[in-house]
Parts: sequence; C-alpha cells; structure tokens
Amino acid sequence: MNRLITIFALLIVLVCTGAGQRLITVQPGDDAIAQAINSDSTARKAALPTQTIYVLKRDGIYPLISVIDANFFLYIKAEAGTGYKPYLISKENSANALAQIINLRAGGRFEGLTIEQRSLNGNVGNRRINLYNGSSLWVKDCEIVHDRGSALTLQSDSCSIYVEDCFIHSHGHPKSLGGNGRLVDVRSAAYTDSIVIRNTTFFDLTDRIIRNMTNFVNYLEFDHNTGFTNQGYHGGLQGGKVKEMKITNNIFYNQLAYGASFRRVAGYFPTNISEQTQPENNQMWVVTIDTTYKYPVRNIVVRNNNVWWDQAYKDLWVKWKDSTKAPGIFTPTLMKLTADSTKAYFTEPLTFQKLPPSIFTFIDSAIGFPNSAILPDNWCWTYQDANGQGPINGSYGTTAQSYTKGDGGFPLGDLNWYPARKTAWLAFVSDVNDNRSGAIPAEFSLSQNYPNPFNPSTNITFNLPKSGKVTLKVFNTLGQQVATLVDGDYVAGMHTMNFDASSLSSGVYIYTLSAGDFLAAKKMILLK
Repeated sequence: MNRLITIFALLIVLVCTGAGQRLITVQPGDDAIAQAINSDSTARKAALPTQTIYVLKRDGIYPLISVIDANFFLYIKAEAGTGYKPYLISKENSANALAQIINLRAGGRFEGLTIEQRSLNGNVGNRRINLYNGSSLWVKDCEIVHDRGSALTLQSDSCSIYVEDCFIHSHGHPKSLGGNGRLVDVRSAAYTDSIVIRNTTFFDLTDRIIRNMTNFVNYLEFDHNTGFTNQGYHGGLQGGKVKEMKITNNIFYNQLAYGASFRRVAGYFPTNISEQTQPENNQMWVVTIDTTYKYPVRNIVVRNNNVWWDQAYKDLWVKWKDSTKAPGIFTPTLMKLTADSTKAYFTEPLTFQKLPPSIFTFIDSAIGFPNSAILPDNWCWTYQDANGQGPINGSYGTTAQSYTKGDGGFPLGDLNWYPARKTAWLAFVSDVNDNRSGAIPAEFSLSQNYPNPFNPSTNITFNLPKSGKVTLKVFNTLGQQVATLVDGDYVAGMHTMNFDASSLSSGVYIYTLSAGDFLAAKKMILLK
C-alpha cells in the first residue's frame, strides 16, 4: 500500500468535470486571452471543481503579449463551426521583447487552435509552451508552428503529453542547421510519465522529433504519424531510458535528410552523434533507445513503419562522403528488444498528393559550404501558411503497400488524410494487443490503457507469465476505489479488459494490477 500512496502523491488532479461547464468566449484582440484569464480568476476559483473553457472565435487573431502562468487546469478551444482556427500569435511587449510563454502547472487542454510562435516582426523565442509540476497536457486538432526550440516542453518530473490529430511544423533556426527545432523536448530532472503522439503530421523540424537525453520515460507511444522531411540535427526520435514504447504504423519520409554528419571539414566529427545518448555504430538513427538503461521489464513494440529516403538525399551523402553518411533506421538494441524485428519496418517509395517544399538545395549548400558567411533561408521557415493545412496533403495512392500495411489493414501514417478510414479505425481501436500469437509472456507487465485520453471507455492489457490470483482496480486521485475490473484467478498469457467510465466525471484515474508479488500502477485521463 505504501507504493500506491507514493504513486498517488506523484499524480496531478486534472480538475475537469463534464457537468457545470463554464464557457467563456474571448473576443479577438491584443493580449485578449491573458486579460480574460486574469479577470476571470475569482469566478474560476469559485466555480471549482467545474470546468472552465475559454472559447476563441473562428477567423479571430489573438496576439499574445503577456506570460500565461496557469496554476489551474487551462482549457482553451476553438468555437464550433467552420472558418480558420483561432490564431494565437506572439507579439512584442513595450520593451520590444517576446514575453509570450504559456506555463502549465496543473494541466490543460488545447483544441482546434493555431499557435504561431513567431511574431509579425519575425522575432522568435525558445520553448513557448511548458509543462511543470507533474501536469498533463492534451493537444488535439492544433497547428503549432515556428518555435525555435520545441513545440512542447516537459520541464519537470512526472509530466505527460498527449498529441492527437495535429499539424506541427517549421520549428528551428531560420538560417543555420542549428540544434533546436523539435516536436517534444524532455527537460525533466529525472522522470517523465507519458508521451503519446497519434495521427499527427509533422515536417520541417531542424532537430529530433522527440528529444530525451537521459531521462526515464514510463510510456512512449508514437502511432499512425506522418513525418515529412526533417533535418534531424541530433538524430531522429530519441526514446532515451524508456520502460514501455510503441513505434507503430508510421511513415518516416526523408528523416535525417542531411545524413549522419553535417560539417564538411576533414577529421571533424560533430557532437551531434554523442547527443543521441549511447548511439550505436557511431551512426545516426531514425529511432534510438538508451542502451545503458537495463530495466528488468521493458516492453518494446516496433511494428509496421515505412522508412524511406528519396534518391536525391542518398546521392548527397555520397557526394559529400568526407563529411556525411547514410543514417540507420532503428538501432540494433531496439531491434533486439522488439517482439518481432522482421515486422519493425519496410521501405516503400510513396507519391504524396502534395509534399512540403524541397530542401535539397539548402542541405547541399549547408554541407558543401559550411563556413559560408551567408546561408540560404532554412527550409523550416519557407512554409508560411498557418491556419490550416494549406498545400500539404499527406495522402498517397490506395494501391501502395502502405495503404493496407497497418494494424487491422489500415493505412500507415496520419489517418486524418483518409477521413473514412479514420472513422473505421476509431471503431477498431479496441484491438490493442500486440499480436504475440498467444505466446506466454516472459514477465509480468501492465500496459498503458488505449485509447488515452478516453471517453467513455478504454482498454487495459496486462501480461501474466504464470497463472494465479489477479486484481485490477481503478482509483481516483484521492485514493478512493471507483471500480474493480478483475478479482480472481487468471491463466498465464495476455489479457485485455475494457473499462467503461460512463458514470464517472472527467479527470485523472489510477489503475493498479496486483499479481503475486508484482504490483504496478499507471494513470489514465477521462475527458468528456
């Protein structure tokens, strides 16, 4: 029980109930969001634990000048209807500096927004959306663009990020190859709870998709995403010391476009390789994992990923072979840890409806003439159409192998490019097991529920290496038991239980598995 008390103490309560919602409509204008939040402070506190939602107008422009430092659950979404997503854009303050930062200290949700991190004057800052104090953020149907550092940053321990149905692009340095430009940046001292990214398209990042240098991650899921050309200054997707990871049903197209080095200087090997954290074979890889982390139970699933580079980039690595070479796909350690390495990836060229602008000229110039006084504009700043997906179209032909290669026969990549198939996929998500063909697991394990966040039901999978008494219970963050899903004898193998939370309020819940001496707990988020 002491272990459970410790787990409960680490979790943050998301004050987010379905009943009694307060909808605060914010009209467009300079600093309108910060002013609305500040003026609503007394009423918001009095209304707790009901949910306050700040609703922004379609086609509205919201220049953000002040820092929003939220020690409460912050929910901002677009109003219903058609029109461009509400446009949050940075604006200089009276000192001509960009003060716009959103700090979340008790969790939040952003839905249906375009968040532009560069000002109209072209100034840009680093890491403008930050999570603290073990908070969780759900980002859904948003576009986040032009942060020099990273779209989303986990700044303290036990934080979680859930990204779904988003369009994230054009992050990094405007002129040079640079070391920033990420989707998720893990800056916690020691421990991150969950990183989940699903059905999201990203491109024009000058660094890793996920930066996790040394930190422990309880659960990392990267499923049904489409990644177009990214520079990959320090590598691709950096898992770090991850306990449980799923890399499934993705398209990695022209990742690590410049190869495994970037400076055409004889005898010079840059530090970008070592920053991958225990890189293997002295080489860049699309997906890495920290080989020094010897966790006793490490559930790794890598399956159904299409990894491809256009011939132009392959030729470039040969052209400048004194300073670059072809990157690897998934590190050897990662391939050893996954259940069936033969299913981890394949390579298939695809013809997309509309790709981002070509970066070949920039890469060729930056590698071939690294000491040039004037670099061309970085490709990560050439895509200027915010407020929607513009000329980018990630759909590809239905005759491609990738179109039916995913779990359940669904297309690989972001399913938002195939609305009808996505609707069918949403009905399919109850199939969450990892296709181990009935094999007896080697270790006890409790998987992250799927989907998560969820409304109103989700599935929980656990593995038993031997038969015995099992209990699977659900608690609220006060430690009160709200459901018992399993209480009895179960045979060895994989088991999946459905949890229907229709009668519960939105918020964070903890589910615990007890089997013999094994005890594990994870958190899940119900959002109605």
